[in-house]
Amino acid sequence: MYRITRLTALTVFLFLLLAAGCGEEAAEQETADAGSVTVEIAEQSPVTGWLDVVMPSEAVAMDACGENLWILTSEGIVMRWNTVDAEWSAVESDIPLELTDFAFEIVAVENGSAVLSENSVVIFTGDEVSKIEFADGCDPEALCSSDTNGIAVLFSDGSVALVNETADEMVQIVEPAEKIVAGSFSHEGNLLAWLNTDGTMSRFDITESLLTDMTVPENTINITLEDGDSFASDGSLVYRANSDGEWAEHCNGSITGDNLIYTDLGIASLSCIDPVTAGLPGVPIRTCQLDDGTIWSITSGGVAVWAELGCVETRLPDADVQMIRYRMAGQTGGGSANGSGIAASDASFGGVFRIYESVSSRPDPFSEFPLSSRDLRRSLEDLTIEELHLVGITLDPSGGDQAMVEDANGVAYVLNEGTVLRNNTHIAEITGNEVIVVQEVTVGTEDTPGGTTSIPTIFSMRLHEEGGL
Repeated sequence: MYRITRLTALTVFLFLLLAAGCGEEAAEQETADAGSVTVEIAEQSPVTGWLDVVMPSEAVAMDACGENLWILTSEGIVMRWNTVDAEWSAVESDIPLELTDFAFEIVAVENGSAVLSENSVVIFTGDEVSKIEFADGCDPEALCSSDTNGIAVLFSDGSVALVNETADEMVQIVEPAEKIVAGSFSHEGNLLAWLNTDGTMSRFDITESLLTDMTVPENTINITLEDGDSFASDGSLVYRANSDGEWAEHCNGSITGDNLIYTDLGIASLSCIDPVTAGLPGVPIRTCQLDDGTIWSITSGGVAVWAELGCVETRLPDADVQMIRYRMAGQTGGGSANGSGIAASDASFGGVFRIYESVSSRPDPFSEFPLSSRDLRRSLEDLTIEELHLVGITLDPSGGDQAMVEDANGVAYVLNEGTVLRNNTHIAEITGNEVIVVQEVTVGTEDTPGGTTSIPTIFSMRLHEEGGL
């Protein structure tokens, strides 16, 4: 028995020693495995949609080329957006577009733009500005930029003239015709095309100096050229002409820009009619696409851009707006310190994005307030910032950012920039994840040297904090 027990003990000892070694080896292996773990953080998909763009005044025309977008406003202001710089800039000119000129069209040219008014063409190329005036009796109808031949001006009598980019020469290339021009001036390479009121479309080959006319579908309002083919639209259908000049239905929609059409589903290209954007509430008057893929539109509600949230400066600070109003060609003065003259958009375009963190029983803090909480509501002037908790922020690209807060009773309130609270407190700024609050604290007394002094104290309520401040 003794020997068996001794042997058994020895066996148990060896087993425990082996187990301990295996445990250390296993721990080392587990540590090695843990050290080799690769953690990958999944990137969130960017939020893309239509964003309102607040302009100094109403936009009347727009054109794009490469990385530059050019917008002409009703006050003769020329604005430029560059995708590389990602900022707006002003066109400085010693030749202002007087308001009496009624500038109504703009086209992009190499390194600049050209603006058409009832009396002249003004061309901006780099730092150079030039202007050519029309003879008395000329009635300009439209403008386009020919890729190889300069700037083409279409007149109401059917004549066409070419203007070089230095605006020191204008040459007539198409004689007046017994037709009345209806506009919709288009170009591709050496071809020019425009719509007439008699239900025809004129095509002019600059190289061959050849003018031809062809009948367009009934009720056509827009035409364009793409890949040598002619397209026409009556506002609901787009037609395409074959080599024999016969029209056939191409797709649903309307022509709103070079190689761009609008359908109920959104903006698409003529070559690929699958929409690349969501639809707009109204039919766009003009659409343009830049090299970075952003799509710009003018509708009756203003200017909108299809882009990732945060990629485009949609609202200029007041100081910048005033600077542009005074620097822009065509601006003869005006504006005020409070930003009057900024044309707000009339339509939402679906460009309102909500960013919120639910910390209450409601899944969406911006939904209707619960009935049980309404009896506990107080006026904002009776609330102190210390008793409020931030639960959500609404960012509106067209203006009117809002913040949702709750008090200790769970009663929700909406704050705007400028909202006044108790104890000389007001909301100074609302950003993507915080609310900046300023409280004016009065120190000193009338009896002390220097009297009273008001010292601003800045608070910050953040979305991801547990407390209100």
